[in-house]
Amino acid sequence: MTKKIFAILVAVMVCLSMALSASAYTSQYVYDPEYNLSDSELHELNNYAASIENESGYALIFCIISDNGGMTNEEYAEEAYYSYTDSKNAVVFVHNETEKVYNYYIAGDEKGIFSEAVINAMKTAYDTNESYYGGIMGFYAAAETALEAPAYNTAPIGGNAVTNAPDSYVTEFEKVERTLPLVVDQANIISDDVEAELLARCETIAAEYEMEVAIHTTYDFGGLIAEAYADDYYDFNGYGYGENDDGMLVVYKPGEEGEREIYITTHGNGSSVFFQGIREGIITDMKDYLIAEDYEKAFNTYLNRAEEQLKPGTPVIWLFVLAVVGAVVGLLITGSMTSKNKSVVAQNHAKVYTRQGSMVVTGAQDVYAYSFVDTKPKQSSSDSGDDDSTHTSSSGRTHSGSGAKF
Repeated sequence: MTKKIFAILVAVMVCLSMALSASAYTSQYVYDPEYNLSDSELHELNNYAASIENESGYALIFCIISDNGGMTNEEYAEEAYYSYTDSKNAVVFVHNETEKVYNYYIAGDEKGIFSEAVINAMKTAYDTNESYYGGIMGFYAAAETALEAPAYNTAPIGGNAVTNAPDSYVTEFEKVERTLPLVVDQANIISDDVEAELLARCETIAAEYEMEVAIHTTYDFGGLIAEAYADDYYDFNGYGYGENDDGMLVVYKPGEEGEREIYITTHGNGSSVFFQGIREGIITDMKDYLIAEDYEKAFNTYLNRAEEQLKPGTPVIWLFVLAVVGAVVGLLITGSMTSKNKSVVAQNHAKVYTRQGSMVVTGAQDVYAYSFVDTKPKQSSSDSGDDDSTHTSSSGRTHSGSGAKF
């Protein structure tokens, strides 16, 4: 009997040990003592992080804390590394909600992937999402992108791997030649005939105006916000014309009402040609067609507006010539009309037209009727219609952009 009890106790201990091991496994990537995440969300995030480590050899640990236990946040991040993983290469990111700061600790990084620009991209992906789950998912997606394409020249987003990648990994952005077409219908919502027509128009615009205008559809932003996804798709796939990569890209994600999302990113001279008012006007003109799923009209509207903006305006010299010609013709016509009127003789004084003694002023009084004051606020430099805010993408390049969710 004693042996049976002992055996049962051993079995219970083994089960508890396995359960604790499993619990330790599922919490080694995401640490959330404040229960900001549900169990299912925590499980999914840990599985995602585990798959990234299996593929890349890098452990990505995320901690949401309100108390750092008397340590600095940097010390806490380093301690978390030693506590939660034995991986040689790791990135530990700590969000201290009490102090409202972010800190990180990098261990190993033998491939030299996690530069400040990449860390900032991961932080931005987390910080710009409204939920903890979405933010951490975006954080992991941004890290995964960097791990899959360390120098952004081995596997551009949405494209094929570039051959002859360097032996050493480079952390700074390296320009790549575009291998994708100017129309990439990854969501498969455009018919083949329409896609061919749109592609031909994009290529014509690029050749005629030296500006690449591109189209991309997708059902998945890979955990990134629309802005980051559009910028990265543009940069890491080599879009843009000439040395400055001048151009504009529209990215559209179809969905149900309230889930559709469109974003237009511009770079180089594209940012000055397609400024904020133009981008927002294009999006407004496209919306109804996108809602009706008339993608032919939607994307042709996009290209029509792009061409209108790129076409050169009337030269100033011709405006001057037209003004002079108009003035000369006007003088000739009025001169001809006046010369035919012989019944009127010019008079030098107004008294010719008055009858003596016909008007007598018997009294005079000044009466205040009303006043009107027109007040307008002084315009600051930021109120200028030409002002267009820019932002830096994860590659470190400057973009302008506009988007909408509807």
